[in-house]
Amino acid sequence: MRKYIAEFLGTFMLVGIGTGSIVYSAASTQSPLTVALAFGLALAIAIYTFGPISGGHFNPAVSLSMAIQKRLSWVDFGGYIVAQFLGAIVASAAVYGGVAAYLKSSTVSTALSGQTMTVSQFVSYVGLGQANYATGERLNAFAFEFVLTFLFVLVISIVTKLTNVPAPLVIGLFLAVLIIVALPITGGSFNPARSLSPAIFVGGKALKHLLVYIPAQLIAGALAAFAANYFNKTSDEKAVKA
Repeated sequence: MRKYIAEFLGTFMLVGIGTGSIVYSAASTQSPLTVALAFGLALAIAIYTFGPISGGHFNPAVSLSMAIQKRLSWVDFGGYIVAQFLGAIVASAAVYGGVAAYLKSSTVSTALSGQTMTVSQFVSYVGLGQANYATGERLNAFAFEFVLTFLFVLVISIVTKLTNVPAPLVIGLFLAVLIIVALPITGGSFNPARSLSPAIFVGGKALKHLLVYIPAQLIAGALAAFAANYFNKTSDEKAVKA
């Protein structure tokens, strides 16, 4: 149970801090760098904190890859993805709950020039940090999420086997870099739990876009497992020969 709670809390941190950085900067000039760092540093801190307990996945695509690599049992895989989706959904609910306070802040008041906006109006207009792509860009969105998720999960699978590398920091910084690249195209999700949770509260096209995001991310995670097995096997063989 400790492992599942750790996955719940780590995913809550990742989604809550990451999407919160998008939602609560809506009234000011947003920077792709600050959004990317919010996600990347949140992930690094979550892995440092909960990694020794659960391995620090916080992403169903990562857990699927680890299960295929036999680094996670299929029983635990089921428990992990339930914990991850629940953690993400609770995080989006928390971000939604904070909108009322955000609307009362001086930043929003200044941006609205004294006009008022309800929580539902704000969420309808700004969203909750959901990942979106432009109309007609379905194939491009699938390709971006597939390729970048594949690279992300592959890096995780390799660096977590290296003893001389600060894996949490490398993973967090790599996520930040990938988000900067993909933010204008897909929002840079690379995580089915992160894709689903804000879409539940926003609805509309965000839910329809899940038909692109989630398959791309899970297929990429599965293929990354086979690539990781190849590279890790090669590394192990070299170590034995040495």
